[in-house]
Amino acid sequence: MFLGSEASTHPLYDAIVWWELRRIPFNLIIGVHGVLCLALMYWGIAGSGQLTHGEDAFEPMALMAGPVAVNVLYTTGWLLEVPVRGIRRNLSPQFGPLLLKLGMGLGILLSSIPAMYWIGFRLLH
Repeated sequence: MFLGSEASTHPLYDAIVWWELRRIPFNLIIGVHGVLCLALMYWGIAGSGQLTHGEDAFEPMALMAGPVAVNVLYTTGWLLEVPVRGIRRNLSPQFGPLLLKLGMGLGILLSSIPAMYWIGFRLLH
């Protein structure tokens, strides 16, 4: 079985289960990081003098779209792994964890960009 023993008759199903068991911890990590980045971005933009009275510091629709986009990208992990594992039966068991690490890194990087921009802007002015 993909989740531990080698005796599974459904390795593709096991790959999906492996990913879905990690979705909530992934979302918690990305969510906490996102809230921290949002607070840092707000600090940076609020103190930069670029925000005029009555203007929002962030787009509310983007704030709601972020978690959806992260979960779509997360699902892409097992949508990629399942066909690759179906084609290459001897694929390393480390393929899924590698994809998860790459996705986590990409999610953290992308959610950090606005905060890094506004912190840098504020510190440089």
